[in-house]
Amino acid sequence: MGVTIHYRGSIDDLSRVEDFEDRVIDLALAMGGNVRLWRTADEATPERMVRGLILDLAPGQEPTTLLLSPEGWLINLVEIEEAEKGQIAEPPWCSVKTQFGPVEGHVALVELLSELKARFFSNLEVHDEGSYWEHRDVKKLKANLDFLGRAINALAAGLEQHPLTAEAAEDPDILMTRIERVAAQVHQILARPAEHPPVMFPEDAGAPPDPEENERRWDELFQENRRRQEQMERSMQERLLRGADIEDALDETIEEMAPFHPDDNEEDAEHIAELAAWEHSEEDEPWSDADDLEPVTAGAEDSGVDLLGRKRHPLQEQATKLLLDLGDATRHHGRPHPQIDLALRNACEITGGLAQVHPLPPAYELDDMDIGMGLTQLKRALRGAAFVAGALFLLRDSGVIDKPQFELFHNACQTISGEIISLMKHVRESQTS
Repeated sequence: MGVTIHYRGSIDDLSRVEDFEDRVIDLALAMGGNVRLWRTADEATPERMVRGLILDLAPGQEPTTLLLSPEGWLINLVEIEEAEKGQIAEPPWCSVKTQFGPVEGHVALVELLSELKARFFSNLEVHDEGSYWEHRDVKKLKANLDFLGRAINALAAGLEQHPLTAEAAEDPDILMTRIERVAAQVHQILARPAEHPPVMFPEDAGAPPDPEENERRWDELFQENRRRQEQMERSMQERLLRGADIEDALDETIEEMAPFHPDDNEEDAEHIAELAAWEHSEEDEPWSDADDLEPVTAGAEDSGVDLLGRKRHPLQEQATKLLLDLGDATRHHGRPHPQIDLALRNACEITGGLAQVHPLPPAYELDDMDIGMGLTQLKRALRGAAFVAGALFLLRDSGVIDKPQFELFHNACQTISGEIISLMKHVRESQTS
């Protein structure tokens, strides 16, 4: 027995697919989740395109598939090939298991489906085993989840400035207030225009004087970059499916998303010169004996050094080991598996976020701009660790990993998360020292 949300339906107007996708991307990024746009088609019939999104809304919650068949029907991941070939006769039921995630994740998914029904899928049917869709009864939902045993705490809550304590989270009134805020946030994000004003820093390229404002702007810039990344991927895949070669598809996508301006060259040259002027030393990386290291070649076994021959920070080594060990433990599954994909993608988010931060200048002597960027990337890594930890419960539940493997990987996630939080605290304190 588990707590699962089932849904099925079709989009009212296929011409509004991109509007639907962009709004869900906004929601995922604003709520600390992850999202991927999807475009595939059968080689024999490229006009039969499957499109939509795969949404990771909360740690411990199964991915939500919002993929559309060429007919506009919502379909499951395992039905993509059948949809491309026209072998599905009617809209199928899709499902998301939420029992290993936080109550807020279940509520957010229900409210998302409610807003999508109102705006894009008027015939959407939903069956919620937690009974929240039918009654909006948080106490009943929480009782259902508690009966099964809440597997994890929402580590993503640790990204907030003032998260709820474990004791406060058990208070019905406080929990109700939090749930109401999550529900309101979902509806607000889905209702607003898809366009966003550009993220602006002061004209002198300095950071805002208020540390929280500086960090907020970097978070917004990260979200804007993620939106553009997914939109570029969508544009690329559609061009490739229409028969363009990869170089033309890339050129056309770049011109569409970021038109060339002659003045850009001068700014780019200045930025490249600044990067070239920063020389790393052993003082920058006290864990590194750079003279004794050789550059790593592609395909070589992991040796604890990066492609420039610098030894990785210990936290990066832990994250890289987790990624490689997860890959080894799940390699025996030959066919695509959504939980394996969820775990490995977010393990990559940990290593990617840390790679953007390290190496830091000595003693974390960062200027305000570096601090804002660094904290945003550390939060990216922390989100990745939260989603990996949640995916482990799903992998154990489906028999992909056994109990000893689960405990080993989960302990590694907890250790990495703790060290990231400590580093975030250290960097934040450097702003006031």
